[in-house]
Amino acid sequence: MPHYLKTRPGTAKAGQHFAKRLQALQQQARAHAWDALWVVQAANRRYTTGFSGSTGWVLIPAHGKPLLLIDGRYQEQARQESPHVSQVVYSQDPFVCLGAYLRRRRLRILGFEDEQVSVGSWKRLQKQVAGLRGKSASGCIEAMRMCKDFVECRHIKKAVFIAEKAFACVLPTLKPGRREIEVAVQLENAMISAGGQGAAFPTIVASGPNASMPHAKPTQRRFRAGDLVVLDFGCIYKGYHSDLTRTIGIARMTNKQREMYKLVKKAQVFAQKELFSGRFASEADEKAREIFKKDKMDQYFVHSLGHGIGLEIHEAPKLSQVSKERLEKGMVVTCEPGLYFPKWGGLRIEDDVLVEAGKAIWLSRSPGEIPIIGRK
Repeated sequence: MPHYLKTRPGTAKAGQHFAKRLQALQQQARAHAWDALWVVQAANRRYTTGFSGSTGWVLIPAHGKPLLLIDGRYQEQARQESPHVSQVVYSQDPFVCLGAYLRRRRLRILGFEDEQVSVGSWKRLQKQVAGLRGKSASGCIEAMRMCKDFVECRHIKKAVFIAEKAFACVLPTLKPGRREIEVAVQLENAMISAGGQGAAFPTIVASGPNASMPHAKPTQRRFRAGDLVVLDFGCIYKGYHSDLTRTIGIARMTNKQREMYKLVKKAQVFAQKELFSGRFASEADEKAREIFKKDKMDQYFVHSLGHGIGLEIHEAPKLSQVSKERLEKGMVVTCEPGLYFPKWGGLRIEDDVLVEAGKAIWLSRSPGEIPIIGRK
């Protein structure tokens, strides 16, 4: 296991990893002949500066110190989180503020996130800067974010630990009669109590026939003896997400339910063996489907095997049949095979995995056998 996932080895100087990211983006700007890169997407803004406020822009010139544009609400927060970049506080129209800076620095060719910036926003900025030209910078920061550095890996590992700790606290309380919605709330509160900053996404608790829907919303349905219950949950720690799914049995299990759980676990284990650097992301998905196909169950695996996690709950790469990406060292992905049967129910097992050279490292660990809770 990499040293940074064990006990604290000592930390890098504050802002050092941000400086490396900004330098790499400035090199890209020069290579693409951009005078500057304009960043508006929230996760990309945080990745480049550390700023976690809900609004703001980042301007990364090809030469010189990057700029963070914020309004007065975030002035003190920006000083604490982003001391390594210059800050400009605007009081009225941010387009006027950015335009004035571009004119003053004679920056006319702007790389920008064309999937994030609306046509209206671009026209507003053009009105401020005569001769302003834009070039697509879509995906350039997201490509960097796919491979996590040691700071990011430690944050994700901590988010996984918090989610697992919360689940361990909630698990003994599950029994016939509990409502899906109350368990979802209980699990989210437990993650906050364990040190999380909030749920990574709305928690899924789906019991009985509701578990046949991969993204079921918790309802008022009460658990019944013999139910399979799917719990999909995760938390945020210092901006980074975890994403886990556990399937449990309530009070008693049928032979078919046990067999389906073993099959899903087998698919996960075999797929995980493909999650190392150099492999195509699609190969792990294919391996899981091969396992299901042998038992003629592949038609009931209705989603992709997994996805990247980080500052967002869904990031590249996508572990799907159509993915063209190669896995690289430092990627953190979910491995989440499942089977779903209309009216009968469903089950899924999801764990978070760090891609390394020649192997995958489990950041979480699901049980080998299905937990049966609430026995009398």
